Amino acid sequence: MSTIYEINMSNAQADVDTGRVKKDSKIVEVFSALSAGRRPNVDDKVKDKSVATLKELGSKALDGDHAAESEINSIIKFSIEPKLLEVVRLFDFMGNYRRIGYDQVPMMKTYNYESIDSRFQAASSDVPFAAVNWREYPIGTQTISGGFAVDYREVQNGNFDGSIREGMNQVQIDMQNKMTYYVMTVLYNALKNAKGVKHFAESSGITKTAVDNMLKSMRRYGKVNIAGDYSVVSQFNDFAGFRADPKDAVRYGTDAIAEEIRRNGVIGMYNGATVTELPNSIDWTHLNNEGTDYALYMPQGLLFFLPRGAVSPLQVFLRGGMTTMTGDDIVTRQHLTRFDMEFGAGIAEGMEDWIGLVSDTNYEAPAV
Repeated sequence: MSTIYEINMSNAQADVDTGRVKKDSKIVEVFSALSAGRRPNVDDKVKDKSVATLKELGSKALDGDHAAESEINSIIKFSIEPKLLEVVRLFDFMGNYRRIGYDQVPMMKTYNYESIDSRFQAASSDVPFAAVNWREYPIGTQTISGGFAVDYREVQNGNFDGSIREGMNQVQIDMQNKMTYYVMTVLYNALKNAKGVKHFAESSGITKTAVDNMLKSMRRYGKVNIAGDYSVVSQFNDFAGFRADPKDAVRYGTDAIAEEIRRNGVIGMYNGATVTELPNSIDWTHLNNEGTDYALYMPQGLLFFLPRGAVSPLQVFLRGGMTTMTGDDIVTRQHLTRFDMEFGAGIAEGMEDWIGLVSDTNYEAPAV
C-alpha cells in the first residue's frame, strides 16, 4: 500500500465513545455552522450552551483529558463525514457505489450472459432461452487516512472558523482525492491486465485515431461519456479544428466551437460523446518528480470511455463510517487527530470490456 494513504502515529489512542455526542446532536449542528462561518439554525440559548460546552471541552483537552479530546474529535468527524460522503457518491458517475456495515464483507457482483442468440424455431422443436447468471466474490479493503493538528486552544477560545476550519477542509479534500486516486489505479490495472476482450490503448499523447477507434468500440455498449484530467481532455481541441498557425493566429473549425473553448477551455462534445473534465486538486504537501511544481492527487494521463445506461463493472464500497484516533505523527512529531475510512474498489471479473481506457504515456501511470 502506498504511503500516500497512511498517516503513521506513535502513542496512538483510539478515541473513546462517551455517548454524549451523536451525529444529530445540537452541538454538532452549532459547530458545523460556526466552523463554516454561518449562523447556526438554532435559538440563542442552544447556541450559547453549545459554545460554552465546546470551550469547556477545549480547556479539558489542553490539560490532557483524552475523553474531552475524543468528544471534540467526534464533533469534527460528524461535521466532515456528510460532506465527504456526498463526494464519494460521485463514484456513481463511473460505477456503482455502496455503503456497507462494519460487520459486512464487500462482495463484488459479476454477470454472465448465456444463450442470447435468436433463431427460427422448427415445428415440434425448441430453442434455447436467454439467461443472465451472476456470482459474487469478496474483495479486500484499504484504510484511507487524513489528519490535522487540532488546536484545542482555539476551541477553548471559541474560534472555530480559523485553523480548525482549514484543517477540516484539508482532511476532506485529502481523503476524497486519495479515494479517487485509488479507484483510478484499480481501473487502470484491471483494464490494462484484462484477459480476453478489452478496450485499452496506450501511446505517447492522445491521438485522434486512438480516440476514434475506442469510441467506435464503446459506442456499441451505449452512448458514451469521455472523462479525464484537463491534460488529456484539452487535447480534444485539436480534433475539433483548434489550431495555432505560425503567426500565432488562432483558427477554429466553427464559431460555436471557438466560443466553447474560450468559455470552458475544452470542448463539451466529440462525435456524439460527452467530454467531461475530472477535477484534479493540487497536493500542497508533495512536489512532482522533477521538483518544479506541486504534485496532483489524480493521474493526468488517463482518458476513460464510460457507456451511459450500461451495467458498470466498477464497484466501490465504503465500509462503516469515519473513525478517529489521536497520537503523535512520527515524522513531524505533531499531536494529530487522524480520521480513517475503510474503502474498497474493484472491477467485476469478466466485465472489464465495459469500460474503455486510452492512456497517455507522457504522464506517470498510477500505482498503489
